[in-house]
Amino acid sequence: MRVSHIFICLLIISLFSVPVSADLIIESNLTANITDKDAWSSALSPDGETIAYVAYDDSKQRKQQIFTINIDGSDRKQLTNDTNRKWGIEWLTDEILFNSYDTDGIQKIFLVSLDGSKRRRLMNETIRQGMEPIKRDRFWGAGSWSPEKEVILFTSYGPKGDEKIFQVNIDGTGLRMVINDSSRQWNPQWSPEGDSFVYVSQDSKNLDQLFIANADGTGIRQITDDGFKKYELDWGKYGILFVSTEEQIASSEKIFVINPDGTGKRRLVEDGDFNQKNPRWSRDGTRIIYEDIDIKGNRLINVLNLKNPVNEPTTTQTVVKTVQPTPIYTEQTPQTKKTPGTPSISIVSGIFIVILAVISFNSKNLSKK
Repeated sequence: MRVSHIFICLLIISLFSVPVSADLIIESNLTANITDKDAWSSALSPDGETIAYVAYDDSKQRKQQIFTINIDGSDRKQLTNDTNRKWGIEWLTDEILFNSYDTDGIQKIFLVSLDGSKRRRLMNETIRQGMEPIKRDRFWGAGSWSPEKEVILFTSYGPKGDEKIFQVNIDGTGLRMVINDSSRQWNPQWSPEGDSFVYVSQDSKNLDQLFIANADGTGIRQITDDGFKKYELDWGKYGILFVSTEEQIASSEKIFVINPDGTGKRRLVEDGDFNQKNPRWSRDGTRIIYEDIDIKGNRLINVLNLKNPVNEPTTTQTVVKTVQPTPIYTEQTPQTKKTPGTPSISIVSGIFIVILAVISFNSKNLSKK
């Protein structure tokens, strides 16, 4: 076979190849058994078994507090007891990070221990370390913690008053601006390995796009190219999650997943309520939680149990389906979603065999002439 024929075969195969990181299979979409009437800003524990969230307490003032609850609905704990609003939860190892208001009225990053006994402000600086997401055009996003580097990324204002990405050590030292250029940057989220991060900035047309940079702020590359706003990012083991719309005039917001190289973008959950918010990965990539909001504003925290094709057993093994105990969740319609238009391996193999046969046949005919 000629070299040109081999090149053609490889080219055709590459056209049908899609990276698996955004090719997730959803085994079940279930509503978490959280007894609070309204809960938001949820995050998963490192083992994926417990949810931290913000909800109103039982006082007459209905103050916002941070709670944790096991994913089966047991062991609900209240970790805070103050009057300030809270948002932007990030689960560290033995602490939970969140945004709230300091005594000076400026939005700051705080941390609370898992039993609620210790609470601390991350930094003494007076700079704003987050923005409360109250119907704003731009959402700064939660602080993002890298367990590999023990460093937190967050959004604040730079020297010229525009949004910039900053990093700080877990003990509040080492504050510095990460990307020092003329762009506006917000909502940074570490990669699972801590060697890079994704964030939102604007392209030359002032449209919101996703960008990825190395941990030191170098090597910036754009991975989306459309006209839709993007926010509430989270980078997990098998892809980057974010909230956006599908049309310019669409009023509902949905969750999307995309590969770090910009391929494989798709809706994560095709059905669901009017809005989908705040998607968060478990650290092992087996679960995603998100907030499902109906048109009246009623909010539920849903749990996606996932299987990634790269982890599927071979055909010689027995596939054992996970059975969810009845008390754990309120079950919705289970889903099995794959990237739309992605051909299976058997189809690609069949096409490849046919192409080889045609090329071989043509080569024989040419050699006879």
